[in-house]
Amino acid sequence: MFIMNSSESEIGDRMAKRNAFLDIIKEKGQLVLDGALGTELERLGYDISDKLWSAKMLIENPEALKKVHIAYLAAGADIIESSGYQATVAGFKAHGYGTEEALDLVKLSVRLAVQARNEFLEAKANDALILRGITLGEQLPDGSVRYFSEGALPKPLVAASVGPYGAFLADGSEYRGDYGVQTEYLEVFHIPRIALFCEENPDVLACETVPCYDEAIAIARTLCDPLTTKGIPAWISFSCKDEHHISSGETIIKCAEMIDKVRQVMGIGINCTAPEYVESLIKDIRSVTNKPIAVYPNLGETYDGETKTWSGGQQSFIDYIDIWRKAGANIIGGCCRTNPDIIQEVAKQIHVK
Repeated sequence: MFIMNSSESEIGDRMAKRNAFLDIIKEKGQLVLDGALGTELERLGYDISDKLWSAKMLIENPEALKKVHIAYLAAGADIIESSGYQATVAGFKAHGYGTEEALDLVKLSVRLAVQARNEFLEAKANDALILRGITLGEQLPDGSVRYFSEGALPKPLVAASVGPYGAFLADGSEYRGDYGVQTEYLEVFHIPRIALFCEENPDVLACETVPCYDEAIAIARTLCDPLTTKGIPAWISFSCKDEHHISSGETIIKCAEMIDKVRQVMGIGINCTAPEYVESLIKDIRSVTNKPIAVYPNLGETYDGETKTWSGGQQSFIDYIDIWRKAGANIIGGCCRTNPDIIQEVAKQIHVK
């Protein structure tokens, strides 16, 4: 009998993980990603005004994070993202935590999302209609249960959210990319953090809101290291300032051409971007690569400084869904100011047969 040595076995395992992710996309056509975490927590009344932003809740109220994850699963999300966007060892240590505690808090971001997914699946298996105060479905006249997540993946995926270096700085530079550091420095920043996320075995890595080409290079190099990623598939998603350029000014085509050449990066995304820019960005990406495209822009609301209120955005966002699908998007969700109600509308369009 032929027995592979360990290196061959590990290579096969890594390839299997990536192929499984691609097979799911191929089979489903499009997947529904969840929506905002930070602004949803704010909408629910939680104070996350801190350099840690939503990662603050890993310390103060991890159960609140689970509740938001479950709300998106109930809405029909095929993929939920963890609360790791601004979770870093250095960030937690700056809040007075020791190294071991900080390491565990970073990993906890993924663990909570996995636990929420598992609770959701158990609730459905037991025909439950309510979970953590979230209504999952409705009882039909014949006594059966219809879940609002009907049409979603039988076992939704958990994506570890990997925010950019600028999210750690918490100075808005994730929307500019003017870090003033070398690519090698960014690589050193990302390697240990991504390794921690991967210890919890998420289904995919969502490296997101990347504002500049140099950071994309650093992340791509990190994702090429099998000891860091364990073969977990990943996409790199960019914040963009217009229809053709990422936040720092490089073209999205340049970024897509680079990602197309890196076998370990399974897809490219656009997030934290105005929805009106997305169609052109998808078309630019699709002109140079056939890899999966994830789009999860902001809601697109307008903020009134005098009344301190937001207006518009919701209906126009929903109207874009079919446009993005036709342009070539494979994964569609939302970023800032989107919520479970919005994602439920996205799911209705994508999961309808």
